[in-house]
Amino acid sequence: MDYLSKRRLRFIIPVIMMISTLSLIADYFEIFEVIERKTIDIRMRICRSEKIAPSEIVLILIDESSLSALNAITGRWPWPRDIHADIIDFLSFCGARSILMDIMFTENELSHDRPGMETGSHDMRLVESTRAAGNIVHGFQVIRDKADEYNRNLINRRLPDDFIQKFSIQADGTFPENGNNNVYLPFTELREASNGLGVVSFSPDRDGVYRSEKLIFNYQGHFFPALSFVPLVQNERIQQIVIRNKSLLMEYPDHALRIPLTSDGEYFINMYGKFQTYSISGVLLSMYKIQKGEMEGLPVEPHEFKDKIVFIGASAAGVEDLKNTPMGSAIPGVFLHASIFGNIRTGDFLVFKGLIFNFIVLFLMLMAAAGSICFLRKTIFQTTLSIAFLAGYMALSLMLFQANIVVNVIIPVISVAIIYFSSFAFIGIAEGKEKRKVKNILGQYVSPAMLSAVLEKSHEEYLKAEVGTRETLTIFFSDIRGFTSITEQYEVEKVVELLNTYLSLMVNIIFVHQGTLDKFIGDAIVAFWGAPVRLDDHHYKAVTAAIQMKKSLKSFNQDNRKNNLPPFHIGIGIHTGEVILGNIGSSKKLDYTIIGDSVNLTSRLEGLTKTYQCEVIISHETYIHVKDSICCRMLDNVMVKGKKKPIVIYEVIDEKQFVNEEALEVIRLTETAFQDYCRGRFESSIALYRKILAIRPDDYLSRMFLERCSQYLRNPPPPDWNGAYVMTTK
Repeated sequence: MDYLSKRRLRFIIPVIMMISTLSLIADYFEIFEVIERKTIDIRMRICRSEKIAPSEIVLILIDESSLSALNAITGRWPWPRDIHADIIDFLSFCGARSILMDIMFTENELSHDRPGMETGSHDMRLVESTRAAGNIVHGFQVIRDKADEYNRNLINRRLPDDFIQKFSIQADGTFPENGNNNVYLPFTELREASNGLGVVSFSPDRDGVYRSEKLIFNYQGHFFPALSFVPLVQNERIQQIVIRNKSLLMEYPDHALRIPLTSDGEYFINMYGKFQTYSISGVLLSMYKIQKGEMEGLPVEPHEFKDKIVFIGASAAGVEDLKNTPMGSAIPGVFLHASIFGNIRTGDFLVFKGLIFNFIVLFLMLMAAAGSICFLRKTIFQTTLSIAFLAGYMALSLMLFQANIVVNVIIPVISVAIIYFSSFAFIGIAEGKEKRKVKNILGQYVSPAMLSAVLEKSHEEYLKAEVGTRETLTIFFSDIRGFTSITEQYEVEKVVELLNTYLSLMVNIIFVHQGTLDKFIGDAIVAFWGAPVRLDDHHYKAVTAAIQMKKSLKSFNQDNRKNNLPPFHIGIGIHTGEVILGNIGSSKKLDYTIIGDSVNLTSRLEGLTKTYQCEVIISHETYIHVKDSICCRMLDNVMVKGKKKPIVIYEVIDEKQFVNEEALEVIRLTETAFQDYCRGRFESSIALYRKILAIRPDDYLSRMFLERCSQYLRNPPPPDWNGAYVMTTK
């Protein structure tokens, strides 16, 4: 482990311990409960939106189309109660196993047809249908009310003894009353006719979302099941119901069903996204058709309800039973009841992992984060890995949710974010101070790009020489022609000022094109592309930098002429090849530079610009990478001094979009003329170079090859001549 890793680890370990302790406290006191439950909502929508409820559950909905269809017949909602009686009769006829009414019938309808009687004919129809069916569960509310002039006599009113005896259940354990002080029961005749009554009261969480419900309500010391729980507790085989260790246990002779509860003693609903639903208007239409003997084309077939648990509730906005749930903001309340029944019936429970499990997961994530911070140098890698950690954990939480396992998301995310931000702050302050010290030393003799690369290395490597690495780079040499004569004609101070202005201009272009300045050799510039920053198009950037230098030099020379100063003329050589790259020198003097044969060859190419009277020459190794975007003119096949193999060289003209037709024609003629020259067709080559001179009378290259061709016509080259021209000078 190196110095930086050890130093970061000494900082991170106490931070991990502190975050772990604070996370335990936050988890125990449920400090992030609201936002954590929001993440559960998201997971539920993602994982359960297409989840289908058990097939034995059927929902009949009072929807918008039903309200519209029955408006002309029965008037506005609420409908006459004989409509509900018709539905009960039809479902009994179909063989429904149990019918649960998520509709409140707390008061008698006004009795116009039976003067003096409290219960009207519509109410009686509903009572009779309920009694005849024998499997109807109606709903009632248990709530906390504020006393006013209308309900003062209802607050804490004692429940009827017959109601308690018939509908309360036996249960053991702690069932808090939660301050409930009032009930709204079905009217007397209806509850006496009912097979069961269930509580339909839901309480939203602090954010207004309905996620859970009590399965058993304690009111005045008596226990009453929720609507969805009634069919389950009516099972005669149940021996005992007890709440123990955040669970509701239903004990049977041969097994016990454990239903997990929240810390508040409520059941967290594992909602279904899809139910088998029918519009109540369709059910009524089927019933009326059957009564008329029409059995064909029924909107709803009777067998759809055979042996089913049927929930009847509202989905129309006008009935005001839409809830804000994890599945959406306007979900029918009956969906919650049906989901609870389906969960318990099939054991489809959400399992919330406890404090110890969440702590272990958190600790592992923090250790992984610490590892990335300690052993990775680049911030981009640390950031990417941190995002990958969090994204991976999010994906894991979704996968676990698919298996009904719920783990904390918010605390791990916040904890990992804290450790990263605190670590970055530490790195920025503590390590930044050390880097600034090194920068003050190294910045005197390396370029900004090189300095950034060096500072990424550990401190032990800052001030020592190292074995270089072999890299393929694009090397750049430039030189001012005739600079010695300029120094002889002008004052030294003015020459230095002029040279500094020129060098600043050229170096800025190198940096803009992502190049690395190697060194100045007098008025010469040495640079390279492809390190320390890796560039796939380093060949292109080097050549375009040279083109930009040509154009900038024109403006520079115009200003010089205005000030009676000499113009600068430069030559540039560019070559792509393998070099040795690294920190070369001693502990006293270190340079991040390149060495190798390719560097020497680039210097030779710069020298050839004088021979061929052009500004920029590139080798064939560079040309093959830029030929699709840069216009180049073939110059020659030369064997430079000190080399045994000839190289093809090219003059850089400009980027293709800026080259005119005349220049393109000269390039085409030059290439054909040079090919004839290499094949020994000197007369043909002479004719083509003369064509070029007709276009450009001052073309130096054409005149040079006319002279060569004439010489070869007088003194032909040997039979094995390959067209290479041997340079005798550097």
